[in-house]
Amino acid sequence: MPDNLRDDTHFQEPTRHSAPMKMHAIALLLGVLSLGTGCATTAPWLGDPPPPLQRAIVEPADIASAQAIEARIKALSQTLPAPGEPWFEFVRGSQRVIVSAPHATRPLREGKYRFSDGPGTAALAQSLHAICGATVINTTRNSPSDPNYYDDNDYKRELARLIAELHPMLVLDIHGSHPSRPYEVDFGTMHGDSLLGQEALVTDLAVHLRAEGLLNLSDNRFAASGKETVTKFASRLGVPAIQLEISTTRLQTGQGCPANAPLTCGSLESHRFAQLLQGLIRYLESMGQCTRAPPENSGAPTGPAPTPTAAG
Repeated sequence: MPDNLRDDTHFQEPTRHSAPMKMHAIALLLGVLSLGTGCATTAPWLGDPPPPLQRAIVEPADIASAQAIEARIKALSQTLPAPGEPWFEFVRGSQRVIVSAPHATRPLREGKYRFSDGPGTAALAQSLHAICGATVINTTRNSPSDPNYYDDNDYKRELARLIAELHPMLVLDIHGSHPSRPYEVDFGTMHGDSLLGQEALVTDLAVHLRAEGLLNLSDNRFAASGKETVTKFASRLGVPAIQLEISTTRLQTGQGCPANAPLTCGSLESHRFAQLLQGLIRYLESMGQCTRAPPENSGAPTGPAPTPTAAG
């Protein structure tokens, strides 16, 4: 017994008469737990078998590809687009999910350039195309508008066209969040309104992210309900949408790897990015929205390489 609980004047060892009372109290406690969680049996940590182990999906070559995307977007974002020059790109996929990264580069908001969420948001989105076949749209240069603040811009017009063409079942809008915030991902759902009655879209996502080690999750710290957000825009068009505010500690792909030797480098940042990516892949798989084949021992990427179309 811990020393701070040792008090002979108050503690008494259970007797054969007190044991039934204690068992009755435990039964009552388990009953309260089951009512609170909607379970009909005992709590999962008191006897339910753990979920089966699954084979890892993400390969080092996938992270190397993400690093190349991050580097490409970072290089493009250093200059303003010339008149008529594209400032975002999109790539169609085979699945009914659209992934958006509208702040991969700096947006122009109220006459001033705002900080970007980092090219890692575009790398994550493009990775979900390469691995799962999601349709992706992301900025590539400092933007003449803010797609998550205004509706009157080419990014939103292209997104509306993609929604009308693909009839997606979900839009995920990826953003970066300050590393000093305690959560790893905050789910912005306009306090549930953007889910259009499909609350399981968030609860299932939380389950898959936690299974990959992203334990600290937040609900509607950034609700996506202000101004003209992508989440609000998609839900108004009849598509459930979730804004993902992801800690930037999870959005850095890590040390660059040569394309012909993806196993020769990496970092803790690479590992954390891979966990996030795998959680999202598992989530899309659970909805039947990921077509990736099982990984091979070679470590080579098995998904199609993204072929973005410049736009804007």
